[in-house]
Amino acid sequence: MCRSFSRQIVRFAYYIENSKKYHKFRVFLFNLLENEFSRYKKFFDLFIIFLVITTVGILVYEVRHPIHDDLIYYEYFAVGVFILEYLGRFILSFESHKQIIKDYEESQYLNIPFHLTHSIKIITKEKLNYVFSLSSIIDILAILPSYRPLRILRIFLLFRLFKVLRYSSSLQQFIKIFSEKKTELVLLLGLYLMVVFFAAIVFYIYEGGEINQNVNSFADSVYWSFITVATIGYGDITPHSEAGRLVVLVLIVAGIAVAAFFTAIVTSAMSDKLDIIKKNKTLTSINKSKQHILVCGFGKAGHMLVDNLLKSGHRVLVIDPDPEVFHQAELHSVNIIKDDASDIDLLDKIGLNTNIKSVVILTEDDTVNLSIILAVRSLNSHIQIISKCNRIRTKEKLKLAGANELVMSNGLLAKIAIGFIQSPIAYEAIDDILTDYKGAVTNEVEVFQDSHFVGKTLSNINFERYNLTFIGLAKNKNKADFIFNPPRDQIQIEAKDFLIVIGYEKTIAEFKKYLQRNL
Repeated sequence: MCRSFSRQIVRFAYYIENSKKYHKFRVFLFNLLENEFSRYKKFFDLFIIFLVITTVGILVYEVRHPIHDDLIYYEYFAVGVFILEYLGRFILSFESHKQIIKDYEESQYLNIPFHLTHSIKIITKEKLNYVFSLSSIIDILAILPSYRPLRILRIFLLFRLFKVLRYSSSLQQFIKIFSEKKTELVLLLGLYLMVVFFAAIVFYIYEGGEINQNVNSFADSVYWSFITVATIGYGDITPHSEAGRLVVLVLIVAGIAVAAFFTAIVTSAMSDKLDIIKKNKTLTSINKSKQHILVCGFGKAGHMLVDNLLKSGHRVLVIDPDPEVFHQAELHSVNIIKDDASDIDLLDKIGLNTNIKSVVILTEDDTVNLSIILAVRSLNSHIQIISKCNRIRTKEKLKLAGANELVMSNGLLAKIAIGFIQSPIAYEAIDDILTDYKGAVTNEVEVFQDSHFVGKTLSNINFERYNLTFIGLAKNKNKADFIFNPPRDQIQIEAKDFLIVIGYEKTIAEFKKYLQRNL
């Protein structure tokens, strides 16, 4: 091919690659046709479904009634939309200019001549792969019935109905069931056909000819066998011999067995797909509303945290792979995804950079917590991460991985995590204290009924004597009312209150003795 022409094509490919208008147009097409989480796609899908149903209705109505010109123009409009949609999908199917740029840059790097024909072959192959794909063929056949002079093309109007499948994620998942269970279903179909034809042969031998006037050919016997194994029984063909009746009994049992096997296969596959459908629904709702708090782990602490966040008006998304936890969260109407929170693709789908404002990690395994922190940080270097730390020795690793704040494993973990979310500046000061005093831990100290301090204010307690930092107070035995850094001269101490402090384990033990004195 002419070198100057190839050079012009390469320049044009780079022009497209650097064109903001092209990229905006491509993003628009993607959001309209392919992006499952785009609000534009939802409305466009409903619009296409409406056009499909109405145009099929017009074509059916036209069979026996004269059609008004306005309806003809409406159908032309709908077909025009179908054509534009097809062209949009054709454009999205493969970026031709990227292939040209890739081949050109490879030739420059390897210092070999650039051949445009090689790029054209690849581009043509990719485009033809799309043109001859099942979805593309259905789109083309959906357009053909609009050509009225050829009435034989009306048979293709059924393919227009198949377009609806593209715009329903639930129907798509149902179709995937049959593709994924293809082996099992093919084996079941083979068994079904074997039973049908074996029964048809036996029935024809004993009922054909003069014995049964309704069985005039082997086709009649096959028809009877299909009807019987399906347990329908129209009654137009009935057995007259004892052998024929025996075949009926065998066929009925076989039909019930085949139906049971088919139901079991589809049901087991559906149970798996239902989780995917629910996951997609959750992802769609997350992308509609921003500023969610992502909670990884829905154990005891996670449950308490989510309940309090929801009561405070926060939007919450939970990720946990445990099926039991998943069903428990569903019962409480919590947005939950049953998956691995360290999956980078999943984090990207939920919109970690756009839809999530804070991440709270509350699993019981620090190794899992570490992998989630690394996954989150790989996508977003600025998001606030609060992580549970189950063991002191893993604290530094979690910090180095990218956790902004760590909370030690204790009964008030959820309340402390809420404090991190709602008062990050105050907790930065607490983190500085923990950094200065290596080995310090967060602990809870219960005030017993016979304590000398019951009925007095917090200002009567000498925290400084034991080198402790007071964080907050839980005002009942259920630890439900946590007060962060309350005014010490205004809060009265009651029995069963919990004081949350930071300090060394040894000094905290001495402080407990001091707090429980009954002088």
